[in-house]
Amino acid sequence: MRFIYSFLILVLLVTSSVNVFAEMLPSVKKALDLQLVKNSERYGVVGQSVVILKNHQPLYKGHHGFANVELDVAINNKHLFPSYSVTKLFTSVLLMQQIENGNLVLTDSVRKYLPYLPVRWQAVTLEHLLSHTSGVPRYFDTAMKNNHFLADKKSVFLSLVDQPEHFKIGTRNSYNNTNFLMLSAILETVTNKTYQQLVQDVIVNPLALKNTGHASAKAIIKNMVTSYQGNNGSIKRNIDIDWPQYTFAHSALYSTPEDLTTFLTALVTGKFVSEKTLQQLWQPMQLTNGKDGRYAFGFEYSLEDGYTHVGHDGGNRVKLRHYFKPDNSADNYTIAYVTNGNAFSVWTDVLAESVMSIVAPEKFKLAALKEQFVSAVIENNLGSLNDVFDSVSTIFKDNAPSIERFILYRAYALKYGSGAKSSIPAFEFLTSKYPNSVSARESLADTWADIGNKSKAIESYRLVLKMSPTSKRSQEQITLLEGK
Repeated sequence: MRFIYSFLILVLLVTSSVNVFAEMLPSVKKALDLQLVKNSERYGVVGQSVVILKNHQPLYKGHHGFANVELDVAINNKHLFPSYSVTKLFTSVLLMQQIENGNLVLTDSVRKYLPYLPVRWQAVTLEHLLSHTSGVPRYFDTAMKNNHFLADKKSVFLSLVDQPEHFKIGTRNSYNNTNFLMLSAILETVTNKTYQQLVQDVIVNPLALKNTGHASAKAIIKNMVTSYQGNNGSIKRNIDIDWPQYTFAHSALYSTPEDLTTFLTALVTGKFVSEKTLQQLWQPMQLTNGKDGRYAFGFEYSLEDGYTHVGHDGGNRVKLRHYFKPDNSADNYTIAYVTNGNAFSVWTDVLAESVMSIVAPEKFKLAALKEQFVSAVIENNLGSLNDVFDSVSTIFKDNAPSIERFILYRAYALKYGSGAKSSIPAFEFLTSKYPNSVSARESLADTWADIGNKSKAIESYRLVLKMSPTSKRSQEQITLLEGK
């Protein structure tokens, strides 16, 4: 049965910081509070806590939902959240300092610092590791398959010697924890300190981050929220991976939105490295095809609405982002949107954009249109959907592929965020606008199949075959569905 927080209506806890900008209208603060409730209802977000800064100053703070559903414990401002791979940003900052100090060079081979690594990895540089373009084997896959972690980093690296590369170096981005495991080993080599010591000495203690650290999944930590995972609308307790200490450079972080925004603010205001160094290093690595990659010195990196977006996600539950104008870094926002799980698999982008569209809709126009699209689909408002289409067409200057991609991604955001059934109207709207699009029609067919409507799925796959008679996948799906 679809997960519905009927009991949340009776036990809502939405609070906001009293120390906010005077310029924030009460109506805007109220809208943000209500958006957290709306996100809980739409996506089954269990518990959530949000902090937003404008130009490094507090703008909004709110939380809603439950730290523990079974015990009926409401979220409050003391709760800690698993933050998972956000710890990679700590690793990146530690690397930045070593590079600024001249102890490391971005183009150095990893074998300069870890000479026991295979000779065939000689061409892999620190930059390749940071940008997830190294192609080295993924140790995590093997660990999960064997249900066992090796004793230490060196054992992990040596276990990969005979495994084939994941892909040709520099050709694409592929998220890989092995990269950051190597980076932590390099940091420990050049500093003669453990990774945990470096984090404490450079980040946690100087910034007085009293609610941030690393911990085993089995550790009992006061005020830690319970983590949940979704299954088609219902939730169950998440079985977190019990990461060993040597993996802490890429996993097992816990924190609060206040601490996370404090950390990111310290970085962009020159507390760790000079702003000149940050500007030089915060550039996406170019792939061998000449296109920019998705990472800039370990930070997820993108451009939208005239803002550069940098930060990192954690466990598909946490979003940490800093938005700044490339030509005016003084025009900036920082957000930490942390959750402890949801009933489906909502993208963290969807959550963050839903609140940024309220904070500054005139600046985050695409974010506002994305939220409007989702609302229009859920409310079955065709007029509003057409308004979104017209606005997006204007922004993308009638570039059909970009417009289609915008709607396609929103349809999938609904599919993953609130279930396949909820996304059918979005895919149908897409096919009404692009009736000759194979990808649009096939996406609709896949979604019909996902909700068990064989006749609609077959009908849609047949339309795909009319447009693309050589579509092997559509033919296979028809055969599979007709055989059931």
